Amino acid sequence: MRDGLAEPEEVNRSYAWDFFLAHAGTDLPIAQDLYGKLAPPAKVFLDAVTMLPGDDWDRELRTAQRGSLISVIIVSAKTDDAYYQREEIAAAVDMARQDPRTHRVVPVYVNAKEIPRDVIPYGLRLKHSLYVTDSGDLTETGTHLLKTLEVMKHYEEKKTEVVATQRIALEKIVSNRSNAEVLSGFNEVTKFVRPLLYTFIVLLVAMIALLGASMFAPADIRGLMAAISASLAALLLAGILWLSARSLRFAPQIAHGQINGG
Repeated sequence: MRDGLAEPEEVNRSYAWDFFLAHAGTDLPIAQDLYGKLAPPAKVFLDAVTMLPGDDWDRELRTAQRGSLISVIIVSAKTDDAYYQREEIAAAVDMARQDPRTHRVVPVYVNAKEIPRDVIPYGLRLKHSLYVTDSGDLTETGTHLLKTLEVMKHYEEKKTEVVATQRIALEKIVSNRSNAEVLSGFNEVTKFVRPLLYTFIVLLVAMIALLGASMFAPADIRGLMAAISASLAALLLAGILWLSARSLRFAPQIAHGQINGG
């Protein structure tokens, strides 16, 4: 514990794998071809290439997929009968829903015309997908995936930066070293709602000024002006307090790496 702030759990700053290739057993040659288009420069997990004799399939596959930035789902007419691949698809979709900027699902359709629409696994239909050309050449597919990886790594860098700054901000708030540091920490913690917070503060100042001005208004409207400006000021103050409390409540989660949206 440092200065009253519990030491947060370590954030996964470096993924073990860039891509996790999920495929039906009979589509292994396609997966191996795609592996060759991606690695190098990318770090690619493909069970037939990466796993060692004696590894436990269920444990190694789950760990590898959770440690990957992108799940590449090779979808073919054989996918519907591939039990383990369907499990990997469900896991990939779940991770992407939890935090779409730290895990992405990219379906790659092979011989798409042969795949009945009603057998496409749940969660893939709405994804922007890649389609292998009729020639079976995966060069363009590999290029698109590597470009997607660049974007995902940028998101991860942004996440790491935000996590670090939120940790420092919380330490300033709980350290009580000086009012200036506490104010600086609070300003950083509220950065995500800052535009709305500043708008509320400006409007609150305006309502207070209007409340003061109502004292000099004609008697017949003085009470109405005072009541309206006081009510609006109270609502704005409540909004400011709610935004501040919300920021302070979520800041520890962000500092622990539990951040959605980078």
